[in-house]
Amino acid sequence: MDIIVDDRYSTTTEMKALPIIRQVCRARPDGFYHMPKYRSGMWDGYISLMKGLREFPTGLLSIVIRELEKTGWTVNIIDNTTVLPSRKISDDSLKGIKLRDYQYEAAEIMTNSRRGVAGMATNSGKTEVMAAILWSLNLPQTLVIVHRKELMYQTARRLEKRLGCKVGIYGDGVKSKKNITVAMIQTLAKDKKIDYTGNQVIVVDECHHLSSNQMMDVIFNIPGSYRYGFSGTPLKYELLPDMKLAAATGDILYTITNDYLVKGGYSAVPKVHMHVVESYDVVDWEMDYKTAYDKLIVNGITRNVLIAKLARESKSLVLILVNRIDHGKKLADLLPNSIFVSGSDEAEYRNSVLDRMRTDDSGIFIATPIYDEGIDVPAVDTIILAAGGKSHVKLLQRIGRGLRKKENKENILTVHDFLDDTNMYLLEHSQERADTYASEKFETIIDK
Repeated sequence: MDIIVDDRYSTTTEMKALPIIRQVCRARPDGFYHMPKYRSGMWDGYISLMKGLREFPTGLLSIVIRELEKTGWTVNIIDNTTVLPSRKISDDSLKGIKLRDYQYEAAEIMTNSRRGVAGMATNSGKTEVMAAILWSLNLPQTLVIVHRKELMYQTARRLEKRLGCKVGIYGDGVKSKKNITVAMIQTLAKDKKIDYTGNQVIVVDECHHLSSNQMMDVIFNIPGSYRYGFSGTPLKYELLPDMKLAAATGDILYTITNDYLVKGGYSAVPKVHMHVVESYDVVDWEMDYKTAYDKLIVNGITRNVLIAKLARESKSLVLILVNRIDHGKKLADLLPNSIFVSGSDEAEYRNSVLDRMRTDDSGIFIATPIYDEGIDVPAVDTIILAAGGKSHVKLLQRIGRGLRKKENKENILTVHDFLDDTNMYLLEHSQERADTYASEKFETIIDK
């Protein structure tokens, strides 16, 4: 049987193979059994990633071939994608930097494979790897997709610095396209008139967000035979989101862990203190999660006073991360000299706060999820995780804000987290965060 491969979708010529392909290209979301349509018998719980009758995402091609061959099919690939000429990366390929050994390796593997994901922990230099790939491919017409405006400007500046060429911006009210353009996913989703003609490469930064319907719709609307994803935490370890990631960009080809970077001296050494919070604000162990979060975390007097105390005692630059604006404001009231920033603030103010965080030696900064990921703030010495939660991805992204190597000071990142042990749901989440620290081999101390 033949499979005709294009940059976004591939097509089979053999109708009898379709049941196998359909089985491979579908998955159930977590919690599907709670959904009304499933419970009423109107839906089997599966979401298909196929397009029409015979087209499936090219990113799933390797999985499809493997399953077809298991059942006796012989597969012949007809490849209609474009292969770009490449050049070998050398020490002087990028401006102002010599690539680390693993960065060379990652760039070469990704370039030769033409699509795939690099799982690169914070401080591994993924933007430099992106730049090396684009240099190797002779600076083809490229769209680099991000999801936050701060990350858009930061990535554009870094690519310009490393490649020595002007890089376009597409987002935050600016629509300046160049041969290489960094674009916000939200702008691409809204702009139905943007011309993608001639695009050859797509790079998705923080690609763990690819499971969103908005990002998937945009990615599959853009041509380009070379499709790459980058993230410190690409997998969510949930079948449907991880299948969407593979569908859009391909398999995970390269991984660099926090442990590797710490042992190699590239990253700060994280030391996690988990503080036991024996709160007396409420006593209902089985209180529902939403109510418990509101009373014990956002409005928990015991916990918030402890957070303020830890922040004041630190003599370094402190970043306190919260989920909600009202929580950030409460902590700011307890810390009168602190600076609070959220997504509702104007871009100019947010950028000025980032500049201060990059240059000041001390101070207390409180931020909502706008600073959870992708933002380069190497001066941060102490992170206080006031937000709670259980997400492995969010936790590692948050800690990543402080893992940049500390120059001219002790190369240690102090992390303060909390064991919330007066509610069953909050304690379960605390334990899951502790499991993440253990899996990442972070030194963890329980403070009672």
